[in-house]
Amino acid sequence: MFGAGRTTEWGRRLFLVSYILMLVRVLLSSSTFVVYLNADGIFFRYILRILLWLPIFVKLFTQDRFTGRTFLAYCLFACLILAITVSGRSFELVDLAILVIGVHGVPLRSVVRAFFYTAATVCLTLFCMSLCGIIENFVSISAGRPRYAFGNVYATDFAATVFYIELAHAYLKGKRYNFRNFLFWMAVSAFIMLFCVARLDFALIFCTAWVMLAVGYFPRLFSLRAVKVCLWSAIPIFCILSIVLHAVYAPGNSFLAWLNDLLSGRLYYGNMAFRDYGFSLFGKRVVMQGWGFSTDEWDAELGYYFVDCGWLSIALRFGVVMLVFVCTVFTLISKSSLKKGDCILPIILFFLALTSMVDHHMLEYHFDPFLLVLNAGLCTQGGRVRAARRAAVPERG
Repeated sequence: MFGAGRTTEWGRRLFLVSYILMLVRVLLSSSTFVVYLNADGIFFRYILRILLWLPIFVKLFTQDRFTGRTFLAYCLFACLILAITVSGRSFELVDLAILVIGVHGVPLRSVVRAFFYTAATVCLTLFCMSLCGIIENFVSISAGRPRYAFGNVYATDFAATVFYIELAHAYLKGKRYNFRNFLFWMAVSAFIMLFCVARLDFALIFCTAWVMLAVGYFPRLFSLRAVKVCLWSAIPIFCILSIVLHAVYAPGNSFLAWLNDLLSGRLYYGNMAFRDYGFSLFGKRVVMQGWGFSTDEWDAELGYYFVDCGWLSIALRFGVVMLVFVCTVFTLISKSSLKKGDCILPIILFFLALTSMVDHHMLEYHFDPFLLVLNAGLCTQGGRVRAARRAAVPERG
């Protein structure tokens, strides 16, 4: 269970209703299906959004029980999100904040299961619709090879969606992960490389499958102290390393130039944004424009200007305070889970920290259901993350 208090079964259901509908709304608006939606209209952008929050608000006010410390932590978190919203002039984190607080008392497994079935269903539906010509199957060209987005706005976004679905599947399977699961994700990784030409997501899907196969057949490997230390310490290391590499990037440095080329120019554009905006406590409005399908007109004056690194994106757009909070909570949860003998959640958080070096989806809840473990960071008691320890214990049934 999350939080220092509890919720009822009705509370759990109310949250999942909101969560699933919010997922569907954002997943559709992030696809080429958006041409059928008036996504910029008042109803879709504001009224529908607020209506989907209502079950969570009902849950919080009628079904939940809080300690005084937990309630204070939620208020402080709301103030942080308010400061970020005002500073960055963006409501982007409001949905996430409502989910992080609203998940109070709901088992992580229930959240991940809801995400897995919802995201997989929507993704598969969009995939089939794009192949049937109902919606656009956006195609881009890389080194003469076509890259298919299969209903998403860009090929790498489709590949990233599949990777996050794989993480959810890995969490749900846990130590029951078997060779058939491994073969399935090997086939998926080959598909991603062949039709999306997404090298990084291919590598992530491929490596995750191998690690989970090791969990299923060689679980003692993850009880080794060196492996445990590697899993939790990698989170702050990946965070710091990715930011430093972008900040110090110089085309005259042969190693950094080689790394930038390997990462498809990510260091160059991240360094540009770092120099243009710099860091702040609560973030700034960063105007970005990337490749891919869009109903908006291309801004030729701005050109391509996009930060792919999730860690750097958080620091620039949402501030250093949010960056430290996310990194710290992930690290503490990973360390606490390992102490309880659970390696699955730390493995997931390891890959989230790793992929956030090269993709920007870290704080996008329609990609990442594990973001909701941030709730545990708001319920720290006596210097120990009690909620994280509970979240690490699989739900029975």
